[in-house]
Parts: sequence; C-alpha cells; structure tokens
Amino acid sequence: MSRATPPAPNAPLIDASWQRSTDYGLSPEHPLHLDIASRSLLSERLEANARLMSFAQPVMEHLHRQLVQSSSMVLLADRDGLVLRTVGDGDFVDRAQRVALAPGAHWREAVMGTNAIGTAAHEQRTVAVYGEQHYLARNRFLTCIATPIHAPTGGMLGILDLSSDNRVTLPHAQALLTTTAEMIEHRLIESLDAGHLVVRFSPHAEILGTPIEGIALFDDAGRMIGCNRRARALLGLADGAPLPAFNACFGRDWRRIANLVEASATAPIPLRSTPAPGLVGRLQWRRPPGPAPRSAPPPPPSRRSGFDILDHGDPRMQLAIRRARRIAGHDIPLLIQGETGSGKELFARAFHAEGPRKDAPFVAVNCAAIPPTLIESELFGYAPGAFTGAKAKGAPGRLQDADGGTLFLDEIGDMPLPLQAVLLRVLETRHVTPLGSSHETPIDIALVCASHRPLHALVAEGGFRADLLFRLNGLSVTLPALRERTDFDRFLDSLLSEAAGDRPIRLSEAVRTQLSAYPWPGNVRQLKNALRVMVALLDDTDTVIEPAHLPEDLVAAMADATPVVGAAEDLRSCEQRLVRACLQRHGGNISAAARELGITRTTLYRKLRQDDDASPPRPPDAST
Repeated sequence: MSRATPPAPNAPLIDASWQRSTDYGLSPEHPLHLDIASRSLLSERLEANARLMSFAQPVMEHLHRQLVQSSSMVLLADRDGLVLRTVGDGDFVDRAQRVALAPGAHWREAVMGTNAIGTAAHEQRTVAVYGEQHYLARNRFLTCIATPIHAPTGGMLGILDLSSDNRVTLPHAQALLTTTAEMIEHRLIESLDAGHLVVRFSPHAEILGTPIEGIALFDDAGRMIGCNRRARALLGLADGAPLPAFNACFGRDWRRIANLVEASATAPIPLRSTPAPGLVGRLQWRRPPGPAPRSAPPPPPSRRSGFDILDHGDPRMQLAIRRARRIAGHDIPLLIQGETGSGKELFARAFHAEGPRKDAPFVAVNCAAIPPTLIESELFGYAPGAFTGAKAKGAPGRLQDADGGTLFLDEIGDMPLPLQAVLLRVLETRHVTPLGSSHETPIDIALVCASHRPLHALVAEGGFRADLLFRLNGLSVTLPALRERTDFDRFLDSLLSEAAGDRPIRLSEAVRTQLSAYPWPGNVRQLKNALRVMVALLDDTDTVIEPAHLPEDLVAAMADATPVVGAAEDLRSCEQRLVRACLQRHGGNISAAARELGITRTTLYRKLRQDDDASPPRPPDAST
C-alpha cells in the first residue's frame, strides 16, 4: 500500500503517526467500522477504572462548564484508548457520535489512525491533532488535544481529551487541559493511604498548598514511593525512570528528617538551592510511621509561641497583635493587609495558635495561585457517587478540611467575582454544597483573610463585591513593611536563629549593616529566603556570616539600590528612589516592576507621577 502523506508542514510526531497508520493497513478514506466494546467489556473497564473516574468526572464537568456553548466535549479514555466517559455540548456530541467519539469506542491508532487519544497513548505525552492532521478523512472536522493522566507511582492510568469543531478556537486549550489533568493527579496522590512522609515543594512558596505544587511521598527509609507530574518536572525525572531517594532529590540528610519536618511546620523551608530552580517546601507525616527514622535530636522547644514569636518591639506590629488577640475565640473574621511578603500567613498562623481552635486544622488557600477554572472544586470539593458506578468517597474541599479549625484565604482580592458570590453564601449560611451535589454540609470555621491589594479600592473599581468585603472585614489589621519596622535588628536575629537551627551562627557587623540598609522590596519572605541561603553557604565549621556568603542576586540588588543619605531624608524620596531603581532594573517594564513591588500598575503610575524630578512615563504598549 502506498503511504498516505499528511498535509505539510507537520510535526515529526504527526508524520510518524501517519506512517504507523499506513502500516496498520488503514487508508484515509477507510470506511467507518465501529469498533465498540461489548456491554460486558465496557462494564469491566469501568469497574477497573472506577477510582480514576471518581476523581476525573467532577473535574471534567467543571472544565466543560468553562467551555459551554463552544462546540466541544471532554473525554476520558483508559490507557488503551477505550473511551470511558464524555461530557459535552449536545449538538457537538451528536456529531461526534457519528464518528464513534463516544463511550465504548476504541480510539487507538490501529483503529482510528492519527488522533489525539490514540497518539497520546502511543507517545505517552500531550498531543494536539488539528483538522487535516487526522489520518481518517471523516475525523477532520475535529480539533483534539489529549494528555496522559499519570499514576503516582509512575505509568499511565488513562487519557484526558478535549475535542472541538476545528472551526472553533479555544484559547489556551492545551494549558487548560494539562492543568486539569494535574488536578486529577493531585487528587489521586492525596488519596493514597497514610503512613508516608508527604513533601510538597515548588520554586515559589505561594504555590504550596495548590493543585500545581510538586508532591512526593517517601517511606520511613527515605525511599520515594510516588510523585505527581509537577514533581517529576521539578526534579528532572524522566518518565519510567526509577524513583530516587530523598537525599538524591533534595541533597538533604534523611537522618535529620525530624528536624526538617519540625522546621517546616511554621513556614516553608529551602529544600534545594542548586541546580536551578531552587526549591522550598513543607514536610509532614500523614501519621507516625512504624519504625521512625534515626534523626539528630530535635532542638529544645521554644518557650515563645503564637504572637510572641512575631513581637519584637515594633509599635505597629504590637498594635496589630493586641487587637487580634482581643477577637481570638469570637466569631469575628480577621482581615490582614500589608505588602506582599510582609508576613501575613505567619500572622494568621499565630492567630490560630493562640485561639481555642489551636488543636484543630489550619488550612491555607492562596486564591491567586489556583487557576480560576479549578478554584471552585478546590474550595468546595465534589460529591461522592458523582456518576453511575462510582465507588469512591468523593473529595472534600478545603472549607470542609478546615471544619472545626481556621480557614486562611490568602490573596482574597484575586478571587474571581462569580466565586465571591458563592463564598458569601457559604459564610452567611455556614453550609457548603460540593460540586455535583444538592446536599449541604454544615461547617464550623474561624475565617482569616489576607490581601496585599486595597480591597476598598477594588470594590470601587468593580473587582470585589462590597457585600463580601463587609462580611470579611470584622477586624482589619495592617502589617508594616519590613523597611518600616523599628525592631529590624531584633527581628533579624530571630529569623537568623530560625534559619540556623541548632547551629550558633551570627552576622558580621558588615553584613548586619548591609542588611539593615537594604529596603527589602520582598519584605519578610525575601529576608527569610536570603538568610536560609547564607546559612546553607557556610562551611560546617563556620559560625559567622560574612559578605562573601550573601546571595549573588541580593548583592546585585543592593548595588542597584541607592544608599540612604541620612535620617532626615524625606520618606517619599526614599520610596521614589526605590521605585525608580526597580523600574530601571526591569528596563522600564511597568508590569514587571509592579509585580516585584507588590502593587498594581495604576498605583505604580501614581507613584511615578508624584516624583517632581521626573515627568510621568508614557503608558507602555501591550508588550509591557
């Protein structure tokens, strides 16, 4: 048989698939031959994949709701390309069924030629097949994207597919599908039996606790027993490669695991600085393992706890602490405001630790880090028995996880408006309705919210609901930026002690002077990360941090920052100098400078206009 040729230009992956299709004895005009599984075989496959479907079905439905009326459908197939479930628009589903894009149909390449499901199953990676790239002519009205769903222990569990009319453009469809698959994998790994060390990690602390964090599980000997795809990417693990041990992943000593677990209980700790990207994470035993790993003795417990750890003498911080203590134990929401990195989550954890709910869960959700299409299922969960044949128990959302304890909604100002209405109803009724259910579940939570954005201004701009703000704003406290704190030296010593653990490490006077003079645009988070790197760069016998131990990026930032000329200098001049230096560092890119400073573009323009020594910049084009 002569080889059919795909339309040019084409990716090598499509060319190779067309060659395989020809080798299977297919031709582009191959007559429709419905290879439909028998009812008994389909029942067996559904039974075998019941756990996968219990996690996938609600997420598929949620994904489809984002694409409703777009002539599309979402499909789940098993690892062999047998379609198990579909969710889609009625008219498009009818058209798809004419080419057997329906439950029970085999879409492996040997039957359907080049197509997203079959080719993704063969390649075991994400595949997009557009219109004329389909081998069989009858399938060329389709545009299809498919991505594997991986098991925590490796290998492929199934295929998630998004198919649409090839005349319809779905913006960011591939990224949306991949994120949805990661959400399913996240739920799968979270559902594994207890008895393991769970390591959640990412290059950015803000990602921890979201569906796009890396997760790895280790047994009590430090051997990895499972991880998600984000963990594989961050650790550079090839598909099918043996899973490495804890020491090989992070360069940390497993014998000191108890110390690492304890240190990460209050804040993310550095797990790896090289090779790039550096990683931070949290470690937690799901339950105490059988034989505990041998570890260095933990440091003696501190007599300071809760707010005492944060109080080092700054009057503004002390005022915030005194006011927050007054409402602990009362049903009054706490709203924490302050610049990015100023310690809002630390304050929220201290508030929880000093209240009557301290022995109950503290559940943190970063509203800015979860994709908008997934945040609803992440917060509210989904119902058990979401579809026929499902045997799983469903999945509770973060609100139910926090029942009896404290729910911390960080960056609440970034929550999508439609979800704000749902959250308002939950807070007013104290009942939550999981996706796919009509049953309301009562919840008992203390609520703490935080935002670096001025919520009243967001209300005025139409980006935040006024009624939700009134519900959240029981007591509002504002944390000072690090450069504004009068207790910087004492706070610095406390953070150094935390980073050093049981090592007697101090700062040289030269380093202390440099750190005190720097404006710290990233606030407490930036300082803590810098101190952890400095401690990591010390030799085992070193006890003093010298200028040579400063991180290179911090040294460069210090060089860019103009030194303070005296105590009498106007505060606005200091701010303008910092803003101009940041803008220069980013080559005039307003968006990038605003992100580093933790403010909006509008606020940055306003600050630039206040500078009498420079004319306001022209608004950038769309590329900035």
